Amino acid sequence: MYIIFTEYGRVIWQKKGYFLLCIMGLTSATVLDFYVPVLYKNIANGLAESYSPLTLAILLDNLTMIAMIYGGIWLSWRVLEVGIVPVDGGGVNLLEKRCFDVLKKQKHSFFENSFSGSLIKQANRFSQSFEIIMDWCLFQLYSNALAIGMAFYLFYQQQPEFALYFLAWVGVYLIWNICFSFWRLKFDESVASADSHVGGVYSDAISNIFIVKSFVLEEQEQQRVNEASNQVYQRKKIAWLLMFISFAVQGLMVFGIELLLLYLMIDKWKSGAFQIGEFVLFQSILLMLIHRFREFGLNLRHFFTALADALEMTAVFKNEDFEIDTPQAKVQNICKGQISFKHVDFSYDAQRPLFSDFSLNIQAGEKVALVGQSGSGKTSLTKLLFRFIDPQGGDILFDDINSRDFTLASLRQQISLIPQQPELFHRSVRENITLGADISDAQLLNIAAKAQILELVQQLPNQFETQVGERGVKLSGGEKQRIAIARAFLENSPIVVLDEATSALDSLTEKAIQVAIFELLKDKTAIVIAHRLSTILRMDRIIVLDQGEVVEQGTHEQLLVQQGKYYAMWQHQKGDFLGE
Repeated sequence: MYIIFTEYGRVIWQKKGYFLLCIMGLTSATVLDFYVPVLYKNIANGLAESYSPLTLAILLDNLTMIAMIYGGIWLSWRVLEVGIVPVDGGGVNLLEKRCFDVLKKQKHSFFENSFSGSLIKQANRFSQSFEIIMDWCLFQLYSNALAIGMAFYLFYQQQPEFALYFLAWVGVYLIWNICFSFWRLKFDESVASADSHVGGVYSDAISNIFIVKSFVLEEQEQQRVNEASNQVYQRKKIAWLLMFISFAVQGLMVFGIELLLLYLMIDKWKSGAFQIGEFVLFQSILLMLIHRFREFGLNLRHFFTALADALEMTAVFKNEDFEIDTPQAKVQNICKGQISFKHVDFSYDAQRPLFSDFSLNIQAGEKVALVGQSGSGKTSLTKLLFRFIDPQGGDILFDDINSRDFTLASLRQQISLIPQQPELFHRSVRENITLGADISDAQLLNIAAKAQILELVQQLPNQFETQVGERGVKLSGGEKQRIAIARAFLENSPIVVLDEATSALDSLTEKAIQVAIFELLKDKTAIVIAHRLSTILRMDRIIVLDQGEVVEQGTHEQLLVQQGKYYAMWQHQKGDFLGE
């Protein structure tokens, strides 16, 4: 809860000028609105008397005052409208940016353990809830508090006894609503959590729709969605039932105060201490308040629902284990491309360390291949290079500069990654290659030619402006790999990492892409991770990993002579059929 009000409070402070306009407009409109019944009282008392020029003048004076007040109310609402759009709309705008800022700072492991669909829903609800909560605070909490104050003041002026009964009733009404709503909050949170789970299930299925269709999993995934949706419905039924109980109690309380005050008015009338104008005053104010209290009760439910929606995102705000630069970090240049792992200790699980006192030196310009069984540590070394994860002990050096002494941005800008499954944005081919870089058409054509993709692009409907679809679904695996290689050509980093970059391709496509890869790797330090050993025969050195340790290293020919693990792997992969 503290995080919600801190973040929302920061937004209000940024919009304080417009927020003040809202307060001024709402205050003026409410005060003037509640003063009108006083004039109705005067008119009612005048109408109860016989006609006279003086009485007529009094009636017309009061009518003129009412017209002026209505004009003031109209102007007050216009002032409020000037402020409310920048406060509500601008606040949501700031919070959407803020949520993405918090999400993008999270570590790589955070996203590995989270549903992207759930995160998107949480962020969207956190920002959208601001408008609901802000409106409730202005139009329900502040406006009604002001209305209650005005009503008590006017009642007390006319009938102090009525005012005290009214104040006691307001206290009971508010205590009931607030306490019951806080108790019900856990049920609203439960609904929000289940709703986020539905978003995650949807996202998981839709983002993998190719697998769903090719493995005929439609019914199975439909069942998962159905179960998640049913869970939301069951939790909503409980929340709605509690809401209806709240409405029922509110209705009884509203009817109670109305009947009580009417009874007191009749009692005062019997003793001759009550004018008809006072009846009009009290009844007008009561009708206004009853309408407001009904709205308050209804909107209190919306307030707590919005609060529950926003609460889920606070877990992300609380997670301050961000990707951050070390205090000594600064922009550093990698000129040569030498990489050194010195006595590195790392584990995902404290009970099972992956690397223990691990050391490896890669010379500048050297082309090194990492091979080994799954779980041997190949991909983890890549994550350590990019500082997606940090070692618990030891150091990683680039040109003898500790990786922690680089800013994260300057380090990652100098290492190009070509993954097994390149991630593409749902944008044009041009945008997916340049990633925001401003380059000329001539440069783009040159890069595309080097990446062996120019001919393919020229065959597309809109060439470089062709949209590739979500995650590049309109392109083949080989085409996506070529875009990834084109990115690396454009980045022109001194270090290139290829993580299973050709393992998902057919042999002919692989050979075509290898031409582009070897062009890319000229004069660069390269780390190539591969299961298909045929892709690494031209490497300067092959390093065999097993359970986080270097067990063999050398050229292809040297390792075959040793007849160790690499030799066994090579024998299994002859003819490109693992286990043949």
